[in-house]
Amino acid sequence: MKRFQSVAFKSIIAIVVPLLLFAVVVGFAGNQAFTEALQEQYAADAFHIADTAAQEIDADQMEQYLKSGGKTEAYRAVWERLDRLCNTSDATFIYVIQPDLADYGHIRFVFSTVNSRFSEYSPYEAGFVRETTNDEYREQYRSLYEGRSETELQYLVNGQYTKEEYHLTAMQALKGADGATKGIVCVQRQLSSLEPIIHPFHRSILRVLLVIVLLVVLGQSIYMHRVLIRPVRRISEEAKRFAAENRQSSVKLSDQIRTRDEIGLLADSIDQMEEQVADYIDNLTVITAEKERITTELSLAKRIQEAMLPHIFPPFPERKEFDLYASMTPAKEIGGDFYDFFLIDEDHLGLVMADVSGKGIPAALFMMICKTILQSCAMLGQSPAEILTKTNEAICSNNQVDMFVTVWIGILEISTGKLRAANAGHEYPVLKRAGGSFELFKDRHGLVVGAMSGVKYREYELQLEPGDELFVYTDGVPEAIDAENHAFGTQRMVSALNLEPDAGPEALLHHVQRELDAFVNGADQFDDITMLGFVYHGMEGQTMQKSITMDAALSNLDQALAFVDAALESLECPVKLQTQVDLAVEEAFVNVANYAYGAGTGPVTLSTLAEKDAGTLTVTLTDSGAPFNPLERKDPDLTLPAEEREIGGLGILMVKKSMDHVSYEYKNGQNILTMRKTIQA
Repeated sequence: MKRFQSVAFKSIIAIVVPLLLFAVVVGFAGNQAFTEALQEQYAADAFHIADTAAQEIDADQMEQYLKSGGKTEAYRAVWERLDRLCNTSDATFIYVIQPDLADYGHIRFVFSTVNSRFSEYSPYEAGFVRETTNDEYREQYRSLYEGRSETELQYLVNGQYTKEEYHLTAMQALKGADGATKGIVCVQRQLSSLEPIIHPFHRSILRVLLVIVLLVVLGQSIYMHRVLIRPVRRISEEAKRFAAENRQSSVKLSDQIRTRDEIGLLADSIDQMEEQVADYIDNLTVITAEKERITTELSLAKRIQEAMLPHIFPPFPERKEFDLYASMTPAKEIGGDFYDFFLIDEDHLGLVMADVSGKGIPAALFMMICKTILQSCAMLGQSPAEILTKTNEAICSNNQVDMFVTVWIGILEISTGKLRAANAGHEYPVLKRAGGSFELFKDRHGLVVGAMSGVKYREYELQLEPGDELFVYTDGVPEAIDAENHAFGTQRMVSALNLEPDAGPEALLHHVQRELDAFVNGADQFDDITMLGFVYHGMEGQTMQKSITMDAALSNLDQALAFVDAALESLECPVKLQTQVDLAVEEAFVNVANYAYGAGTGPVTLSTLAEKDAGTLTVTLTDSGAPFNPLERKDPDLTLPAEEREIGGLGILMVKKSMDHVSYEYKNGQNILTMRKTIQA
């Protein structure tokens, strides 16, 4: 405490702290002003480039450009001029787009060029459509098309972008001869290009700060000698001694310098360095430096590969509808097999089992690429066949090493047990029905992924019931050999699964591994061994709630009925009751479509609540149209002849007769019609 109460300590604090605060404030303010001015000029240059690009494009020819598919001479001439401008300017991208004028949620590329300095990016083809980046872009597109502005500027410096990808986009409307906006020319420039200008400014500020600090340090030399120079000198002497003797000191620096500031941490680092260097020197007497490097790299690659595969079990402890377990044992340090499982949404689970040709680091790298592409396609909601097709095209487009991968992929609809799957040259899956035994399921094979572009894959569907189990694997299981070169085979594998067919997935995999180890009896493992076990428990004792919003139009009636029928299927609804529910939903939906919004069109939301324990389905229709309670209308007198009955009312009567309960309420400006039906098989 006396050290902190000394005049020397107080004097250096009183001088250094205000100077540092002043330097920080001035430096920050100057940096902000300088950066903002520089960015404004940078943006102005981007608009100049956009204006130059706009002059190269005939706005009235936009539709012809799109129809050409980028293949006509006129299109190519414009594209080449834009590409030349992109490469001669400091632009990253120059592209021309047409947004979706309905809600500006998607954009269509007419032209797209990329500066050759950014080889990691690829231009989009003419007609390519993708979602609008964010709501700010959407509003800027709307402003340009509605004539509220001629140019727009957007900065993107966060979110999905790294610091090196921070950029600005200058947008300029392309006007046709009639003065209407036909498209938008966009110029993107990386903000990282400003760093060579900003950094010298930072260094100038830093120099001034260092001069001030040095003056203070010189004025407080006695203090600095005691708390800095002397410890540093001791550290320097120890470093020289260690360099000369190559042995650790009997007294550690951290025991001599008992401070917890940077000097103390440096002393700890020197102690750790001495210990590590001494260990390294000892290791060099046993192995060569090259072997150490290779071992380290392989170990790191193995950890990376293990981290890429899901390895926490149970993976989804909150989901009671299914259980799974997987394992991968590489033949070498790292392998080419991989498995994967992931929730695409709350009602869909993706399962993948794959085997890359080859072994070692190349196979591991190829594995990571394939795994990423497969999961990315699956998360976009594509079917198994589409996933394999897209993955094959992506890999074949740049498969310079001529590697390929066999893949089995399945997507399970959890609520119904429907499993859609596709097989690209992989091993047959093994299936066990509830109460039965495991058997090979000989599905249709497609060509391995990566062998040839243009391949179209087919998929098939399996209906899983509660208690059904699935086992998928790579060829390392049946092709494992013993000392006499005999293969384990699929028959032994199925027999191992049937030792205890009702065991959980983890126990099943352990049974197979135990039988496999006993068979090879210590023989070398020549291939990766990868397995995944899955059991479907179903939706027993659970409720399933879903909703969908669509335009209240008669053209959407089939979509509405299909949505409700999916909920009925999860309850195993008989055809007769399904017909009654469909009739009630159809009458209610048609009523909303015809009368809720008058001559216009508005949204309607359908919600279903399937309760399996109670055996009931609740359907709710919600619209924002004019308030109307159909239940207040008096039921028509069916005893009268048709020509004597009042018009209307028959539809809602059919709804009441078809459903067990019907209610209406008007809440928060919305009509809410609720219908419930008890489902009895």
